[in-house]
Amino acid sequence: MKPASVLLAFTLVIFSCARKDLKHYSPAMQKTEDIEEWESLRFGAFVHFNDNTCLVREFSKNTDPAVFNPSNLDFDSMMATFQEAGVKYAVLTTRHTSGFCLWDSKYTEFDVARSPFKKDVVKLFVDACRKHSIKPCLYYCLWGSKDWNQAGWNPTIKAELEETTPKKIILSQLTELAGNYGNIYAFWLDMQCWADTTLTPQESYDLIKSVNPKSFVHFNQHVQDGSKVRYFPTDFVNGEERTPPVAGHNPIRTINNQSYYLPFEYEITSQRCDSLTLGNGLMKGSVWFTFPVSQFYPVDSLYKYIKQSFDRGGSNILLSTAPDKTGTYRQADRDSIIKLGKLIWEKK
Repeated sequence: MKPASVLLAFTLVIFSCARKDLKHYSPAMQKTEDIEEWESLRFGAFVHFNDNTCLVREFSKNTDPAVFNPSNLDFDSMMATFQEAGVKYAVLTTRHTSGFCLWDSKYTEFDVARSPFKKDVVKLFVDACRKHSIKPCLYYCLWGSKDWNQAGWNPTIKAELEETTPKKIILSQLTELAGNYGNIYAFWLDMQCWADTTLTPQESYDLIKSVNPKSFVHFNQHVQDGSKVRYFPTDFVNGEERTPPVAGHNPIRTINNQSYYLPFEYEITSQRCDSLTLGNGLMKGSVWFTFPVSQFYPVDSLYKYIKQSFDRGGSNILLSTAPDKTGTYRQADRDSIIKLGKLIWEKK
């Protein structure tokens, strides 16, 4: 066991002092070469995989690291599937709603190092991405407000917060993710509405850019068509289960009297499960994670909305996929991802 309370007290004091001199960063004011490259990628994939899968819960409130023990976690196979489908970037859910971290974080005992699996899942993912020429991206779920704070149900996190705050843990863990795995192509930050209310998007944005300047930083703008920029700064805007408006996506946005170029990413779920549905998708039964009773939507049905997004000025599609609890894709899911990828590229 690592001495969490001593480590937190020491490292967070040093970290907070160092943060005072962070440079202020801003999104691009016009299309750059980096953004043009991002727009050319066209097809990305979420890898929704955390303790949710093991518990068959979209919103996990797990407290036991032992539930995470995939028997056949195979990112090489996943990335080979992505490569065949034409997926250019992949996003791993490093920390989802329960707070369980898929790496050995110095700032919590609630992580993969305390599970039977023990391996650094983030490193396995990033290494497999690079092996297969897929750009590695990392998702992190923000937390700490009265609406979502794991201390309310997890005694481990509650004890850790006696020495620190959610804000300090978030920034420290983002520093680990940005600094420990080489260049991360993009960070996909979710649920700013759940974050410690003292943590601003600007602080998270500056922190990541200071550690990994080439990374894109994206704040999920939630279930809408990209018309609203709720959290800024962000390097692009998204439609979570929503395509751009009928009039088309306008990438030029004026915020605080300054214009920025913010391209559009359309995130769509691939799995249907009527008994666990989020109810947010354009099609019935949308879920992020793969469960025994979930199934891949018909590819033609998914492509209908993907094409609509492209036709309305969306740059990229981010397909939410998920391995099963063993850590691999089911054969039917793998076949569907490849079939969908062929449609996305052949009908460009």
